[in-house]
Amino acid sequence: MSIIEVKNRIKAVKNIGQITKAMEVVAATKMRKSQEVALHSRPYAFKALYLLSTLAKHAEVKTKLMEVRHIKKTLLVIVTSDRGLAGSFNSQVFRMADSFLKSYQDIGNDGLKVIAVGKKAISYAGKKKLNMVDGFSGFGDFVEPAETYHLSDKITSAFLSGEWDRVITISTHFRTTLKQEVLMRQILPVDLEKIQKTIDEIIPESGRFAGLRVESRKLKVGNSDSEPLSTPHLSHSPDYIFEPSPAELIESLVDHLVKMEVYHLVLEANASEHSARMVAMKTASDNAQELSENLNLEYNKARQAGITKELIEITSAVNTLQ
Repeated sequence: MSIIEVKNRIKAVKNIGQITKAMEVVAATKMRKSQEVALHSRPYAFKALYLLSTLAKHAEVKTKLMEVRHIKKTLLVIVTSDRGLAGSFNSQVFRMADSFLKSYQDIGNDGLKVIAVGKKAISYAGKKKLNMVDGFSGFGDFVEPAETYHLSDKITSAFLSGEWDRVITISTHFRTTLKQEVLMRQILPVDLEKIQKTIDEIIPESGRFAGLRVESRKLKVGNSDSEPLSTPHLSHSPDYIFEPSPAELIESLVDHLVKMEVYHLVLEANASEHSARMVAMKTASDNAQELSENLNLEYNKARQAGITKELIEITSAVNTLQ
């Protein structure tokens, strides 16, 4: 490789390094923002659970969304990103999906339907020729609850009409900046303890917001607002006047909690995507820096070899003239 070619490669690698460094900073900012949005929604969800526990003292917590049926038809919701350059973020989700799909090989895929969330998931479902009933994309980096309602409404309305007997999601759970775990969760029929667990898991294990885990535990111990649904009626609890009836309120609340759970799954996937992209871009920046150093060394060697060659030629010419 000539000196000019090496020089051009050094320039190209430095330009790529600048781009990846900028993408790393942007991804880090978006990741923190996504975490903040998710954490800010937790008090609301916990208050809804507390209200449900209050209603449970006046009526049975049993709705059609909690009805356990004989499983004949299953809906699989696959949550991925719209964009690439996020390392193994999407491929890990697809590996989990492949593993789940293998369990249906013996009985066929007639009872399995798929909703794909994210352009990568839509593309995956098309390549695998899955029975995709709908696809959603373009939720954006900072999702508002209303943006996911059409997804949750699609899931719950079809469950109530009997189109599927259970709903399973495959999405990425944000543990730490360097660790994201793909989890398979069943969101329908509704299990209220699993909803509370999903809300709890929003707090990362380490990092800027990890301290909220301790505060959350204190809240559960010392605050009646966080009593589980099984907590007995306390003598000092206030009396409530319900309008409409407790049973109607319970049905509405359970439906709303399912919407919140879907919303949190999308938020977690967003935070995981930005984290994976930040790590991937940091690795790319480090590789670009290393490659640039190696090319600089090669350039200096080639330049030094050229100078040495010219000196030898000059010396040889002088000796010849003498």
